Amino acid sequence: MKQHWVGWVITVSAILIVSFFHRFGIFDVIELKVYDFRFNRVRGPLTGWTARDSSFIKRGTDIVLVEVDDETWRLIPEEWPYPRGTVWGRIVRNLYQAGAKVIVFDIQFDAPEAKSSYLHNFVNNLDRDFILSQIPQSRDTSFADRLAGTMAFLVPRHGDKMLGEAVAEAQIFGTKVVINTKKVTEQSLQPPQYVAYPVEEIMAANPETGLINDMLDQDGFSRRYSLFDQLSHDPQTYYLTLGLKAVKMFENISDTAKPYFDPENLTFSYGGKVIPVHGYGNTFLVNYYGPASGYKVRSEKNIPAWGTFPKFSLAYILDTEDVMLKVPEEDIDWMSQFLPGKIPAWILSIEDSLERKEMLEVLGLGGDFDIKKSPFYNKIIVIGTSVETHHDYKQTPFYNYLGIQQIMPGLETHANAIQTILDENYLQVLGGKLTDLDYFPLSHGLLIAALSFLAFLILSIFNPLIAGILILLEGLVFFGVVCGLFMDDIFWLLKTFISFVLPESVVNNNQSWLHIGLPGTGLSKVIPFVAPAAGLFVTYTGNVIYKFLVEQKDKKFLKNTFGAYISPDLIDQMYAEKQEPQLGGQAGVHTAFFSDIQSFSSFSEVLEPEELVALMNEYLTEMTDILLDHKGTLDKYIGDAIVAFYGAPVAVENHEIEACNTALEMEKRLSKLREKWASSGKWPDIVHQTRHRVGISTGKIVTGNMGSKMRMNYTMMGDTVNMAARLEPAAKQYVVYILVSEFTYAAVKDNYSWRFIDNVRVKGKKKPVKIFELLSLKGELSPAEKKMVETFEKGVDFYRRQDWNKALKEFRKAEKMEEKFPFRPTTPSAVYIERCEYFKENSPGKEWDGVWEMTTK
Repeated sequence: MKQHWVGWVITVSAILIVSFFHRFGIFDVIELKVYDFRFNRVRGPLTGWTARDSSFIKRGTDIVLVEVDDETWRLIPEEWPYPRGTVWGRIVRNLYQAGAKVIVFDIQFDAPEAKSSYLHNFVNNLDRDFILSQIPQSRDTSFADRLAGTMAFLVPRHGDKMLGEAVAEAQIFGTKVVINTKKVTEQSLQPPQYVAYPVEEIMAANPETGLINDMLDQDGFSRRYSLFDQLSHDPQTYYLTLGLKAVKMFENISDTAKPYFDPENLTFSYGGKVIPVHGYGNTFLVNYYGPASGYKVRSEKNIPAWGTFPKFSLAYILDTEDVMLKVPEEDIDWMSQFLPGKIPAWILSIEDSLERKEMLEVLGLGGDFDIKKSPFYNKIIVIGTSVETHHDYKQTPFYNYLGIQQIMPGLETHANAIQTILDENYLQVLGGKLTDLDYFPLSHGLLIAALSFLAFLILSIFNPLIAGILILLEGLVFFGVVCGLFMDDIFWLLKTFISFVLPESVVNNNQSWLHIGLPGTGLSKVIPFVAPAAGLFVTYTGNVIYKFLVEQKDKKFLKNTFGAYISPDLIDQMYAEKQEPQLGGQAGVHTAFFSDIQSFSSFSEVLEPEELVALMNEYLTEMTDILLDHKGTLDKYIGDAIVAFYGAPVAVENHEIEACNTALEMEKRLSKLREKWASSGKWPDIVHQTRHRVGISTGKIVTGNMGSKMRMNYTMMGDTVNMAARLEPAAKQYVVYILVSEFTYAAVKDNYSWRFIDNVRVKGKKKPVKIFELLSLKGELSPAEKKMVETFEKGVDFYRRQDWNKALKEFRKAEKMEEKFPFRPTTPSAVYIERCEYFKENSPGKEWDGVWEMTTK
């Protein structure tokens, strides 16, 4: 203890600090991502074609999804929102006749159907006087009465009433209907909260209702599901959520059952169901059965059909012989095969009687109808929408399953919650809660302490390097335990490693010890990973840092001494390698950056030397700060010019993006400097209009210490550097301010808005290169700027085809839209106008490749 008392203090402090951070949610977002990893990379789906063999696959799910999808959008002749009588009423009737036990609507009917209400209001207000006023030449009052009566007769019945009748009919025949509701808060009302129920005509059928209540984690993902909600002025009344109400109807739970919370065991009891909740709230973690289900065939979108739940398009459910779809070829009366006494017309059209008989037998028609063959028989049918414009999508733990980023329709999140409750397939969470802690579970603190003390024990025995490797191994083993507990297989990590070297036939053998099966019902355990792992890191880091305090003083001295001359990153590299600078370079793909002030020579004519120095110091300081903030390495200043590069001496991820962001931010900062200089009143007009040009190019660059043995500089060389240097003055010819080569453009084109400028051959180069003007971040262009770019690029297209007259027309229109300001002598549109007029008189010939030869550097 005496020898290692500082280490003990550091370790205990690490445990307390990590526990504090864990209590207040500092690690929550990362912990949630590790939680998701367990689903999409460790366990995978419980159902569907990608799932390992399990009881869930053999038994099937209790839920079928019916979706308003793109196919529905394409086939159903009515426009959205669909009529409640002719569409939703038919859907209810078809499903109850096909044997559905519960129909759950994840669609709101809390406002009257607009089309029906409009027609009925119109007819109700239609009388003799109104008709005579609209047809003044007719004085036949009996005709007006007959016309009013006829129009009232022709107006269809109100859709709300028709849907209500269908719901009542379904419930008479034993199919329960659950419709979603929403809790609404309006501060102007007293009380301010109420539940928005379906309209009166639908509620008259006595459907069940359930709240929709999105429970999103702080990263916007949906992992939890609410059991009920309450109104602030009526906390004694429990309003069940849509999923729990569906379970209630499916399992015939009594209306008198009430949710009961057991704070000791952190569970809610309801109708014989004991649901472990997430902490002291009324939500539970959904054990998602897999990614978004998809269909058997969705090749047109290139989306795999995972098949987590059976899913059908709403158009198929509606498709019977008395419904005409938009596309006759696809109107096959699909749903008729599951309705008693209904034979699809396409079967009746089969001429061969034997073939027709066989088809009827396959579909269970023609003889005794067997409703048990219906995919909807005795199932919970969840109806919702997945059309993109409806925005009813959620991100779930399977968001990145097999590397495919996908979102789940809202109706399927309800389905997963319902199936979790029905199967009692709950997740066992250590301490009752994983994130968003409103209390600190002692079990979490003990877990953090155990791993941290073990790490300190390793540090006390081995040197920092070996100890670091062993502690890393400790973290890896702990990660294996975390995943193993989730899989109900503590040897998951060992089996996974062995599986990499053994043949698949051995690994995939269900009888083999190496086979990793799915966890049984309710056997998945969840323990925190990030906070205990952070305890390892903080314990190791805190103890190791103490040993390097003296070296840090030396390093700080180096930075203070040389930081003003060379890159701080280079100082770190020199210190780490314990080497003096030597001549030599290293090749790599980097981005070169050149900037130069427009017409800088004019500044010296109107400014005193002291003023010029002060102005340049302010400008260069501001621009260099931006450069360094975006991980650029300053090479040198050449008067007013800045030379820099990205990606060396330390690798920079997305260095092309960093360079482009630097140029755009410099442009914004320079605009603010112009305003500042103008408002100060001490600078001449030319300073108020200061502009600079930037050239950016990406490619192979050699970076390193170059010069002589006596004096050297860390700089860059290469053809890419020369290209960037040529682009900056090339921008002068077109009077644009950020010019980028095609090599940089190819890497970042989707992140920004651009204007193609030209295909040029710069002076000293044989190979032409396409150059682009960087305009803004993607989506930041104004409508006028977009119009100008579109018009300009049309002109370029005609120009390259040598259609000079059409090109001139477009360029002249674009020229009127170009930005005009003092000291901008021309524009790209004006440059092309001059060229087109020249080429009209001096044709470049049919073999012309569209390349413009630049004659100046």
